[in-house]
Amino acid sequence: MGNTHASGAPADGALSMLYPGTDFAADAADQEAQDAAALAAAAGHPALAECQQAAEQLIELADEHPGDPEAEEWADDAIERVTECAYAVVEGYHERVEELAREARGERAALALGRFEDQGPVTAERIAALDAETRRLLEWYANPFPIEWLWAPARDTFGRILRKRMVVLFHGPGGLSLGLRDVLGADVDIIGIDLDGGAVATATAAGFRVIHADVTALDPESPALQFVSIIALTPPCQAFTPSGLGKGRYTAAIDIICRVIWEAGAAAGFAPWEHSPTGYAPRSGDTWEDVRAPLAQLEDPRAGLMAEVIIWPLGMLARPGSLLECVMVEQSSALPRQIEEALFAELSQAGWHTTEAWTLDAVDYGASHRKRRFLSAYRGTATPFVDVVPAEPIPAPTFAQVVGWPTGRTYLTRGHRPVDPATGRAKGGGSRSADLPSTCVTATAYGWADAETGERITQADIGRLVGFPADYPWTHVGRGRGVRNVAQQAADAVCPMVAAAVFGRITGDRSWEAKVRAYVHELYGINTSRTPVIEQAMLFADDDLTPQAA
Repeated sequence: MGNTHASGAPADGALSMLYPGTDFAADAADQEAQDAAALAAAAGHPALAECQQAAEQLIELADEHPGDPEAEEWADDAIERVTECAYAVVEGYHERVEELAREARGERAALALGRFEDQGPVTAERIAALDAETRRLLEWYANPFPIEWLWAPARDTFGRILRKRMVVLFHGPGGLSLGLRDVLGADVDIIGIDLDGGAVATATAAGFRVIHADVTALDPESPALQFVSIIALTPPCQAFTPSGLGKGRYTAAIDIICRVIWEAGAAAGFAPWEHSPTGYAPRSGDTWEDVRAPLAQLEDPRAGLMAEVIIWPLGMLARPGSLLECVMVEQSSALPRQIEEALFAELSQAGWHTTEAWTLDAVDYGASHRKRRFLSAYRGTATPFVDVVPAEPIPAPTFAQVVGWPTGRTYLTRGHRPVDPATGRAKGGGSRSADLPSTCVTATAYGWADAETGERITQADIGRLVGFPADYPWTHVGRGRGVRNVAQQAADAVCPMVAAAVFGRITGDRSWEAKVRAYVHELYGINTSRTPVIEQAMLFADDDLTPQAA
């Protein structure tokens, strides 16, 4: 083997014998000259400078670890990337140039992150003391998530995470987060994401951290999500609810969504393959944009957002070292069975050992009627043991009690309509007794009014019907008063009391029901105590089995 390079490739002499008439030395020299010309022509381009800087750092890393084949491979790849970037700049392949620059910068950030960790325990003080250049690099790496999420959360002496991290997609004004923070009192580090500027403003004013962004434009494999324990998703339900057009329930739409769900499993590397030692086939190579592409065929784009329920958990799990334990989803109670089954099948295949679903009505948890489908899946060794259903229904206030009306009134949900003398109710429906719990709040609730006086309910009333405090900071962004916009925010929100029940099960909080009862009592001023269990003392004579009076 003396006629080969150290890499195992034939030396020039051997190549000449294999390919007579070829001047390999001249070809190599010519290639070097072309590379040098490309590098000179691209000199000064920011992307090339980024690639060169990454190459220098990776060569330095290889020098620090002589004989480490992985470090040497990283250095070789970085050197090749410099040349490729130079050619891409010269030839005008702008998209590839940017891609190579991002790749190089990501490697520099990963190196900076690793070296920071190697220098000692990661503390808030050390993070605050980062030099400006390193901070900018790591903030870019974590973006749009906070820089501290790049490092693992603190643990107690038993190895348990002291403050778990949770991401809430389609966060809205804050129903889920309110249930966790204010009803359960859970100490969870929550970050929400939502595209609605008004909902983001409302949630931010309420003290939550919410990123104003399109969920589909972010990367579920972000390094800042490696240490997230829980992901919750509440995609828009209008495409599935029976009260709308229901285009998400069309057969063609269901087929498209299910196909994307299955493709997501292959893209994340969780397609089953019996010949693999891991049980999975290699990742398909499709990007998340590729996976989502068929959703463009849907008549209602909102239906396609159900695919994020599988894209995000699998994308997060595909990153080595992921701590993701639980997925929770809220959706219309009319979510097609085929979509639910496809989601659970992919989650189970990827290692979520328990999947479960319930249809819950908020009226059983002390709020207005609001039926929703809740799905959850768990990984790891823990199995949920706390029941999500209260021991007995939690008393719900009447509509009149929530809005402060006297008894005996009727309210209209579809504007003023002539009364049908045969029924005493408004023609065309929309007339309800205010002495019953409220019907489900919709975006038109700003127009709900007393059938006789025309007195309308306020936004504070609308929020309270859903389960929010009277002083919740509903905020509109844009022109006008935004009356319908803020009403829509409340209509889209998850009932905080139901959120507390679901997360009570997820977190193992045995006292969630008592906390919900206390919250409902404080919110509405009604008695929410459980019915006392009366135990009768049964005294029996030795010769008589008849109960005796005490």
